[in-house]
Amino acid sequence: MNAQQTKYAPELIENLKQFGQVSIDASLADFTSFKTGGPADILIQPRSCSAVQDVIRFLKKQDVPLTVIGGGSNLLVGDRGVRGAVVCLSEKGPGCTRIFVDDEGLIYADASVSKERFISFAVKNGYDGIQFMVGIPGAIGGGIRMNAGTFMGSFVDVLRKVSLIDGEGEPRDVDVSVDMSDYRSMNLGNYRAITGGFFKLPFSKNSDDVAREVEEILKDRESKHPLEYPSAGSVFKNPPGHSSWQLIDQSGLKGCRVGGAMVSEKHTNFVINYDGAVSADIRSLIEMIQETVYRKYRINLETEIKMLGEF
Repeated sequence: MNAQQTKYAPELIENLKQFGQVSIDASLADFTSFKTGGPADILIQPRSCSAVQDVIRFLKKQDVPLTVIGGGSNLLVGDRGVRGAVVCLSEKGPGCTRIFVDDEGLIYADASVSKERFISFAVKNGYDGIQFMVGIPGAIGGGIRMNAGTFMGSFVDVLRKVSLIDGEGEPRDVDVSVDMSDYRSMNLGNYRAITGGFFKLPFSKNSDDVAREVEEILKDRESKHPLEYPSAGSVFKNPPGHSSWQLIDQSGLKGCRVGGAMVSEKHTNFVINYDGAVSADIRSLIEMIQETVYRKYRINLETEIKMLGEF
């Protein structure tokens, strides 16, 4: 499919341009950390958070299928791409990149703000409590949706409110409580898109100490994780009482390959794009890991990453 062959009328495409940057037949490999994936029929990068609501309403009226993605760091997109419209909320776009301290002392960040930028802002302004977020790729919206975290903590520990577009296309803020969260998930009810979050962080006693701790955590992650290759971070959730990387390692899968995809030799819960992998390679390797671990341990490995589109 190309711009001339798209099934959507030129008038629809032109109308969408009022909301932001619009591309036809855009490769989603450019918007995922795996660097794989086919085209989106229509890719929209909204110019502002208010435009997110407008584009969602417009697409609903036009009966165009809608998919919302963030930084693409926890996503495997099929090689045949995604039909309909994909709204991308990442810092690659023209808008939705605000971060500031509000009148109540909460840090607000648009969904598209990268975790790296959020951490930098927090440290620069004298805050602490962001160590759990260090080295986790992607944008704030995805971190909220997945309740991202490490052994040091997770988003729900510091998240107080979420701004979203609800199932009716209306913007609203949702207060967050611990009982709304689970391991790598956040129950926010029926919604179409997360547009931002409000965070309560403690002030640091010494911002230089926090900055040094952030650097030490980054260096530790770099030494243990295969960050030199495209990946989506940890592929599998840890089953109760087990570590996924240990189950994979003990199943003899370290370095196992399907096409250009490989189980990392540095950290076996990472599947890396080692040598020009396509999404089908990565998906097949993920399924092979699941089958092998189940045969050996009778444990089902559940993916953290989300699979999207046509494979």
